[in-house]
Amino acid sequence: MRNEKGKVLARWLLLSNLPETVESFRVALWYYWRWRIESYHKLLKGAGLQVECWQQECVEAMSRRLLVAAMAGVVVWRLAREEGPEAAELREVLVRLSGRQMKRGKSARPFTEPALLAGLGVFIPMLQLLETYSVQELQELAEAVLPAGLIGSRRAIARGRAKTPGRPRGVV
Repeated sequence: MRNEKGKVLARWLLLSNLPETVESFRVALWYYWRWRIESYHKLLKGAGLQVECWQQECVEAMSRRLLVAAMAGVVVWRLAREEGPEAAELREVLVRLSGRQMKRGKSARPFTEPALLAGLGVFIPMLQLLETYSVQELQELAEAVLPAGLIGSRRAIARGRAKTPGRPRGVV
């Protein structure tokens, strides 16, 4: 790799079994695109999409699922670059839903795209659930079935006595 003046900045060796007639810049370009595909595959495997667990039996079903995953990737890409307080708050929500821990400190990023994608994979089904059940119904189910102390009681939250992480007291 050279700068504008021709000075060598870096030297790479890329071993290949291609014939010598294939130009080196073309091999490097192919390798670049292959690496981009590998990075995308890693995202599909580890960011909440678990592509290796998919059990589609036909090409059409797999294609539809990959299309939805690609659309989710585009949504996350846009959200990561969106400015404004609403976008920042949604990113924070998605990171919390993802279960990922972010590094803290001055140079640390408050989110990563894989964390946003994993959080989106929880957020969308949660929104669909809220179309069927009200928050109150879900809280009543939780209080009736889950062990005491696992979640704050609805009444304590309403009175402002229980803390909901990341929210001011009394806000659900």
